[in-house]
Amino acid sequence: MTISLLDRFALIMAMLAEIAVRQGHAQHLPGARIIAIWQRLTGIAARFARAVLRGPTRSRKRPTPAKPSRTERPSLPAGFGWLPRVFPGTPDMPAAVTYPAQQLRDLLADPTMAQLIETNPAIGRILRPLFEALGIERPAILAIPKPAAEARPVPIEHPQSSRATQILPDPVPPPTPAPPPDCVHRNSNLPAVPA
Repeated sequence: MTISLLDRFALIMAMLAEIAVRQGHAQHLPGARIIAIWQRLTGIAARFARAVLRGPTRSRKRPTPAKPSRTERPSLPAGFGWLPRVFPGTPDMPAAVTYPAQQLRDLLADPTMAQLIETNPAIGRILRPLFEALGIERPAILAIPKPAAEARPVPIEHPQSSRATQILPDPVPPPTPAPPPDCVHRNSNLPAVPA
């Protein structure tokens, strides 16, 4: 069942990559830019396949990776709907990205896909930028999860500590005991204690 989802997604991404190459050449875009867009699209497809094959995972806090220098690769378009803006269509392929975009919407409507996204948050992280690039509003299943509030440890009140915190009056010292009556003093200068 998951294999058919993988195949469908791979087909959608292959269509988008083909559109990028064909229309990029038709529009005389620089080759480096066409290759960068193609790499972005095929990279999304590969990451999706790895995430699906890896199986269910827990949500985890990921460190933010260091951004690579822009001199290493050509800048890619950005913003909501950048793919339709860069590839608006040609006479033989008008509005070419609308068909793969609709196929992607249909794929996300599949209940199996919704279950897959719920059990594997990495898939949502992979698909969100694709929806952004295509200019498609994200469905509720791809909403960014709100960070869980970190649980603070609740202090446990022990019965002893509750009594210790009460304000008690100073204890009255016990009376000093009287010496025993048959006590004989060594010092004869002292008078004898009356009995």
